Amino acid sequence: MAQNYGDRWEIVSTLGEGGQGITYLVRDLTEDTTDYAVLKRLRSYSRIERFEREVEAIRALDHPAIVKLIDSSLNTEPAFMVMEHCEGGALSASPPFWQDSPETAIELFQSVCSAAAYAHAHGVIHRDIKPANIFLRDKTGPAVLGDFGLAFIADRSKRVTETDEVVGPRTFIAPELEDGRLENVTDRCDVYSLGKLLYWLLSNGRVFSREKHRDQEWDLKGRTQDSRLGWKNIYMEHANRLLDLMVVLDPEQRRSAQNVLVLSKDVARLIRGQYNPVSVNIPQLCTYCGQGVYRLVVSQTAQVEDFGFLGRGNPDWRVLVCRTCGHVQPFRIEAAEAKEWWEPD
Repeated sequence: MAQNYGDRWEIVSTLGEGGQGITYLVRDLTEDTTDYAVLKRLRSYSRIERFEREVEAIRALDHPAIVKLIDSSLNTEPAFMVMEHCEGGALSASPPFWQDSPETAIELFQSVCSAAAYAHAHGVIHRDIKPANIFLRDKTGPAVLGDFGLAFIADRSKRVTETDEVVGPRTFIAPELEDGRLENVTDRCDVYSLGKLLYWLLSNGRVFSREKHRDQEWDLKGRTQDSRLGWKNIYMEHANRLLDLMVVLDPEQRRSAQNVLVLSKDVARLIRGQYNPVSVNIPQLCTYCGQGVYRLVVSQTAQVEDFGFLGRGNPDWRVLVCRTCGHVQPFRIEAAEAKEWWEPD
């Protein structure tokens, strides 16, 4: 094994091997520094076009949450590229320091989401967003998006991946990419993968195929018999509602990465502040006594006068009452934007 690449890079150790190349920890001989970098060398020249595409994609994207390209040589044998070294390693191999803090998990997600939104704005679709391709600059972040070997570059005249080739792992890949059809590549493919990444972060590393986050087994709220409400954390419903806009079969129903980034900030605020996720399907603790659970006693306009409210003006009332202390929570549904919250599943 060669110890140096060019006159600049000295190999310190081998980091790993993949289908496209071998990666090494290297030192820059031209700089008086103890900082390391990561060199990836091409394993087989038959993969040179993919290698070129990865270099092209990273070089075109200057964003704090995208791995930095330091050097590259595509005309040498073997071809290689050099990128920044992220001391925290891959997110997939990191101890889950975020597992007890949804806010920390969402911050990691937001960093990757901002990188994807930037890439999309510059015509690059990653197509392989997963924890193994996200790196931590330090032990606890920030997170950066790397490994653009399968990236789709919108204005590239020559396409590299064949139309019958499947890209990415099934647990994170958008369903429309499973057959490898390039005509189905849009930025919404990455949004689906981002949704799976968000779930992975918030669930302490759980993965599932396709759109199952609403199934009882996978619900982030977590069913339990040890809680008065029957859920471990009802506030994770706010995250579920964001996943509803990402992990969905129809690409047209997914939001853009930029919109998801904005919405994720609200999700973090709602979970942190423990704001109630309004839903007829989720029991709520009384905000007055903190011991009882609200029950729906008025769900039709005809019932409201019997309860003591006026029914004039064609109102659409819902009234909740605490079973323990009798505290009342009235709602006027015709004035609400999110009327769907009041519809049972």
